[in-house]
Amino acid sequence: MTDAMRGTVSRRGGDLVISAPAGAPAVPTGALEQELVIFAGAERTSDGDFELSVDRAAEASDVLARPWPSGLWEWDWTPAATRAVAVARGVKEAVDRVLADDPPSATASMTEDLSAAGFERTLLPSQSDAVARLAIAGGGGNFSVPGSGKTTMTYAVFALLRLAGVVDRMLVIAPQSAYEAWTTEAADCFESGREPSVAVAPTRVERDADVLVLNYERAASGANRAVIDTWGQGHRFLVVFDEAHRAKRGQEGLHGRGALDVSRMAAARLVLTGTPMPNSSEDLITILDLAWPGQGRRLASPLTIHADRAWVRVTKDELELEPATVRLEPVELDPAHRRIYDALVTDTLAMNDLENHADLANRAIMRMIGAVSNPALLLPRSQDSALTWPEELPDPADLRSLLANIASSTTPTKLLAAARHADAHAAAGTKLLIWTNFIGNVDELTRLLAPYNPSVVTGRTPRSDPAAVTDRDRELRRFREDGTCSVLIATPQTLGEGVSLHKVCQSQLHIDRTFNAGLYLQTLDRTHRVGMPAGTTADVTVLVARNTIDERIDRSIRGKLKGMGAVLADPTLSRLARVDPEAAGDPPDPGTLRRLLRHMREHS
Repeated sequence: MTDAMRGTVSRRGGDLVISAPAGAPAVPTGALEQELVIFAGAERTSDGDFELSVDRAAEASDVLARPWPSGLWEWDWTPAATRAVAVARGVKEAVDRVLADDPPSATASMTEDLSAAGFERTLLPSQSDAVARLAIAGGGGNFSVPGSGKTTMTYAVFALLRLAGVVDRMLVIAPQSAYEAWTTEAADCFESGREPSVAVAPTRVERDADVLVLNYERAASGANRAVIDTWGQGHRFLVVFDEAHRAKRGQEGLHGRGALDVSRMAAARLVLTGTPMPNSSEDLITILDLAWPGQGRRLASPLTIHADRAWVRVTKDELELEPATVRLEPVELDPAHRRIYDALVTDTLAMNDLENHADLANRAIMRMIGAVSNPALLLPRSQDSALTWPEELPDPADLRSLLANIASSTTPTKLLAAARHADAHAAAGTKLLIWTNFIGNVDELTRLLAPYNPSVVTGRTPRSDPAAVTDRDRELRRFREDGTCSVLIATPQTLGEGVSLHKVCQSQLHIDRTFNAGLYLQTLDRTHRVGMPAGTTADVTVLVARNTIDERIDRSIRGKLKGMGAVLADPTLSRLARVDPEAAGDPPDPGTLRRLLRHMREHS
């Protein structure tokens, strides 16, 4: 065998690269290409190599081990490529075991093991079962509802895996809003003196830290992944993706690519999110790929028997939490407001190539959502970047004319409805959480609701800055503790995660919603959690303008909740999906928004 008849297998980032021997005959090379494409999902590159995801490395290795055609040549594997095969094969074998074994129940021996590991917090029965399943599987998905104790359960799984020698460290990728929980829970879950040391977003590598906590932005940086590699060198670590839906775009998104790279570095993996498929089954695939690299599509397939053994979910029913009451409150636009909205719809649909420009289409959708709540958001001075329209595509003259007289011609019905709700809560001595996606609405509501001394939290509000006029910590403290402050106005993008308000506030009002069902669920859970005052439950009101995009959004969200409830076997989601659709008024004219709605269905 000459050197000319040797092929190479190497790793390049998240891909395995197979180079056939130089001068290899066309017939066996063509046969090799066919097998790699069929059995390993490979693609032929412009320079003649074969490229495939490292998660398919085991299948590629099997192809190259066959007597023909790959057996005609010797193959030189780089160490990184060899490790990729070991990781991929190990993950596949672990999934095979999970699917074959019946889910375990919590046992006395697990309680004893937790005690031996220094874990002293008492777990609820539903938490114990979830911990037992995840520990025996060696990882997986924890899709339990917010407030169910996912951080506590994760520390219990870590304690068991560390006691068994599977891992000795834990890396947590989480949004900054969750940093505090990972520090405080470590102290609360373990005996004094036996709690793991936690390093939160360190400026330099803390080599001795048992638990390292970073955000998704830092994990997406190649330099920081090198830091992780240094910290984990000589160790086997469990990687935990908290609020894992933030990486749901997988290879298509920066956070997703970084998270996948980190996942492949770990000895065990755990993903935490209460909304694993906020929009579609594709989201579930990418989330499961973080827990079981390369196996997400297999586990998300309805044809895979016992796929639900790869994850756990503690439901609100299991936590004995009273169901939330969700009401759709129909809103009628006044005549001037209706003329503005209809003109916007007509002008938007007149853009024949809108569906070929995703960014413009998404902005058009947000402009319609914003216009329903408050037409003033369309004015040039709007502070909402999502509503800005390219200068080269000015609004038609008829719409500009209607907007020119907006201050004197129309009053936003939704904002007036919010004022009525706020007044009723203030009179009753209760607090109200108001959600809107638009900064312009936040500013108008802040002015309109000034008598109720509202707290305000948006992306403009610093997280914690003593030098600033205010910050999120102070605004939340004022809402929780100041009796004169009966309203909190917030954007779901800012406050939809990591904040518990249920002890002081059980009511929320939605001025507007987008097609993001996961974000909507996150907002509900701010006031619907374990530990609510006795005799209370969450009360949610959604303002829905008749014969507008609001109704399409409501149907879309309910459809997504129904699908998620079926996959996760969660009756809570099924109940939310059964909110009476008739409460929102008659269905829109089938011809209205047809082309735009086609795009919405594809991208929502």
